[in-house]
Amino acid sequence: MRIAFLANPESPNGWYRAIGPMLALARRGHEIRQAELLREQLRPELIRGCDVVHIHRRHDEDVLKIVRYAKEAGIAVVWDNDDDETAVPKGHPAYRDYGGAAGQRVKAAVRKLVQLADLVTTPSPLLAERFAELGGAHVQLIENYVRDELTDARARSNGDQVVIGWLAGTEHFMDIERVPIRAALARLLDAHANVRVVSIGAGLGLGVERYEHVTGIPFFELPQRMTEFDVGLAVIADIPFNRARSNVKLKEYAALGIPWLASPIGPYAGMGEQQGGRLVPDDGWYEALERLVLKARERRKLAKRAAKWGRMQTIGANAGVWEQALHGAVARSLGG
Repeated sequence: MRIAFLANPESPNGWYRAIGPMLALARRGHEIRQAELLREQLRPELIRGCDVVHIHRRHDEDVLKIVRYAKEAGIAVVWDNDDDETAVPKGHPAYRDYGGAAGQRVKAAVRKLVQLADLVTTPSPLLAERFAELGGAHVQLIENYVRDELTDARARSNGDQVVIGWLAGTEHFMDIERVPIRAALARLLDAHANVRVVSIGAGLGLGVERYEHVTGIPFFELPQRMTEFDVGLAVIADIPFNRARSNVKLKEYAALGIPWLASPIGPYAGMGEQQGGRLVPDDGWYEALERLVLKARERRKLAKRAAKWGRMQTIGANAGVWEQALHGAVARSLGG
């Protein structure tokens, strides 16, 4: 196939939902063309001669022009979204663009796209249902998968010290406000002198020497910093925006051989020890953390299970899912 794609190259979401899968398809022999580098460079002729165009998240008028051009030219259209933008809560950095009246405009644009697309893809069962309700005739659930290189790195030993790490985008301030994780970690630091806490992205405001807040790490350099984690956290509050998230954070920890603790919400519900971790209710964080701090054998057992599951969650191991999906979209576009 000749595949054009549109995605933000500076966004981790853009990598998971477009750039990573497209690179994997290129390794399978497909011709890949990036139709967008900067916003002002987006022109319909950039997809000329392609079999399919894959669009991550964008729903602006420029993209609608691309979609209309594709339909007229017989080019299949795949539209992908991995976040419930209309559920962004007040206080979130994106609320100005997606809240209130702006959210209604977004919903109208999304409705147009899902109805025009030959295929809509998403990693969220909740979003899959929503896109179908908006008129998407063909909606497919495709999970996020991690970079193959993650399985080559492995969490390193910290000796007697136990490092609790949280890879948390800045939007997780919503979760820090709603889930008592800060209090649990502060109590853990007070009770156990061998514990250190690291948060990458969102700050926890723990004013102690054994807490480190890290910012500004490029996406491709994150795994190297994460290898120091003995336990990885995936804390989310039970709000609509979080219920539509993907489970990729657990896959990132697992691919690195890091046991994890996660909230039993949305994408993490139903996961557990077979994937290398445990689910923790809001009132159980201290007990769950302390247990893994004290029981090194349990950490090692979960780490082994995490690594085994993580090896099956790479984009290379699952590129065929995207390949078949795009083939199906091309076939529908051609009427076959």
